[in-house]
Amino acid sequence: MEIILLKQICIMFLLIAVGMFLVKKGYLSEQGGKDLGAILLRVVIPCVILKSYITEYTAERAVDLAVSAAMALLALLVAMVISFLVFGTKRSIENFGASFCNVGFIGIPLVQAVLGEGAVFYLASFIALLNILQWTYGVFIMTGDKETVRVKTIAANPVVLSFFGGLLLFFLRIPVPQVIVSTLSSIGSMNTPLAMIILGTYLAKMNFREMFTAKSAYVCTILRLVLIPVATLLVLSLIPGVKTEIKQVILIACGTPVGSNIAIFAKQYEKDYRLSVVTVCLSTICCIVTVPVFYMFAEKMIL
Repeated sequence: MEIILLKQICIMFLLIAVGMFLVKKGYLSEQGGKDLGAILLRVVIPCVILKSYITEYTAERAVDLAVSAAMALLALLVAMVISFLVFGTKRSIENFGASFCNVGFIGIPLVQAVLGEGAVFYLASFIALLNILQWTYGVFIMTGDKETVRVKTIAANPVVLSFFGGLLLFFLRIPVPQVIVSTLSSIGSMNTPLAMIILGTYLAKMNFREMFTAKSAYVCTILRLVLIPVATLLVLSLIPGVKTEIKQVILIACGTPVGSNIAIFAKQYEKDYRLSVVTVCLSTICCIVTVPVFYMFAEKMIL
């Protein structure tokens, strides 16, 4: 499994290099990168989530879905509690970055590579819950004001909508025409290359000296890639009766780097945008080592 993970991460970094090349050569502008990000978040990832729920309903899978959602919520709570204890509310960028991982951009392709496309069924709850928490607790971290948390914004989030739409398809056993399934699959297949090219646009504009000298970004990265995954692993090891595949999905997700949405939030709420990009880039580069090593450690402990 570690070899598959390492191979997939190497492929992802080659795709990131493509993104960097496109920016450096002027083939992809800053606005073009933002437009690609909008397509990914509003179309591609929702299609991946919807497709994962187009599967035969069984009582066992319904239970597995509930368990995976509970495990995802637990993992996210572990991350948020640890991040709050370390950074508090004053260091909002580091707190947000350590709390919320890049499960959409990096978690999905890793889970698909290691466990197969069907395992995204267990990951969808994690993605939806992460988005909901970003727009509630995450906004509160950034602003310190509960009034800025808007239910309307959460309800209109494409990822959240696709999650609940998928649940309806699954539990109501609504038949979906094959042409729709094929379309969702085709769009969903763009997730990995598109996500990595977008990350490449971040790296292309980054001052590497600044990235490797930002001490607070190192603390955030260590927390995000090492301490939080290990803490989550220890918590999951105490819970009996959970399928190995569900634990694998959750652990792969919680080991991913800082979510790129942090840059969007930093811009929107006038926080340290440069630091937000540094944490994304630094943690993304470091994950090529930490993710396989952590997964190898996790396999020996509970998988």
